[in-house]
Amino acid sequence: MIQIKPVIDHHSTCNYCTHPVYNSKIIWQGIHVCVHTICEQCNKEYIEDLGVGHATYLPYKVELSGYVLTGDEKAKKWLGEPFRKSLQNPILDSEITFKIKKKNESKKVIILNCIDYLYGHSLLKLLNAQREHEDNHDLALIVVVQKALEWMVPEFVAEVWTVNIPFKHARNYYPSLNEAITNELERFDQVYVSHAYSHPSKFNIENFTGISCYRHEATAQPRISFIWREDRFWINNYYISKAVQKYPNLGNFTKPILYYQNWKVIRLFKILRKSFPDHVFTVVGLGDTGKFPGWIDDCRVRNFNKDTESLTCQIYSQSQIVIGIHGSNMLIPSAHAGMTLDLMPMDRWGNYAQDILFQEFNNRMASYKYRFVPIGIKIKAVADITKFQMRGYNHFSIQMNEDAIKTKTMEFL
Repeated sequence: MIQIKPVIDHHSTCNYCTHPVYNSKIIWQGIHVCVHTICEQCNKEYIEDLGVGHATYLPYKVELSGYVLTGDEKAKKWLGEPFRKSLQNPILDSEITFKIKKKNESKKVIILNCIDYLYGHSLLKLLNAQREHEDNHDLALIVVVQKALEWMVPEFVAEVWTVNIPFKHARNYYPSLNEAITNELERFDQVYVSHAYSHPSKFNIENFTGISCYRHEATAQPRISFIWREDRFWINNYYISKAVQKYPNLGNFTKPILYYQNWKVIRLFKILRKSFPDHVFTVVGLGDTGKFPGWIDDCRVRNFNKDTESLTCQIYSQSQIVIGIHGSNMLIPSAHAGMTLDLMPMDRWGNYAQDILFQEFNNRMASYKYRFVPIGIKIKAVADITKFQMRGYNHFSIQMNEDAIKTKTMEFL
């Protein structure tokens, strides 16, 4: 964590004369938690990232006289440049407010900022709440979230600040938000900000959704579930996928692709049904294009709210395996289901496993439960991998788990 009150714990130097800068004030840009710095030698002014979110390893710095950006090249397009442009072009005519829900009062707090322009990024930041709560007992935890994730904030959080910024507008800088948060911090004597790591590992998903993970012995009729989405398709065509991502309102152009995806899911389930006739076959996710036969439980929704999110989490927790296209749509399913099969587009291999919330910490068991295959793989191969993954789990678990072997040995004796 980083202290920002009563002093700002940040150290930097001027880009021009390399003299130390002094910290003027904190700027709440939105996604970025920043510090306004001034060079003690030449008076150059900067807005610099604190080590929060992706800035823990990809910090950026903007020199204000010409809005010159410095930082790592690899993330400039999606992280650095939007940051620079937001500071250069603040949104002045928009009233950004937040609703405050107080559970506990304290003068010493740590703030977890979960604002982001992508749902998956925001969710991953929120999962830091458990670590901050467990590691900092003397500090009350405040979580700043957008409306879509408010329902997942754990009960142990002292205050919830729900900000009315849609994901698609979250890259902007709203001075009104900065002013509102700055004023709110007057209530506290000591303030820290969480690093909000982009891929935390110390969390129990049940603390966030209220839904337990899959347990075979507690599931009367296990499901095999496909995670549906309508902006990234089960097709092996890089150019079509990129075109749809760039122009999301292509309308009728995507309909044939979605009907083809619909057919592939039915075909996959028909093959698996022969091996698992007692399972419930489910399609769950966002969208409603295409129809499924009556033996497939169509649980898709047009939009998510607290009730539909909770219902889908229940479905994930009943799923022996979930299958879906790589992306943020796989985060919560992978955290609740027994196993996961991730269909990887060719251009996403660099983001391997970033859409998985691992709930298995035995390395060998994790490699078995969470699998990744090329999206161009044939339907029959997907079915075969799924079939062997499901059927072989118990045997593999006994082989690779010392405690399970000891238990089996005692039963034999």
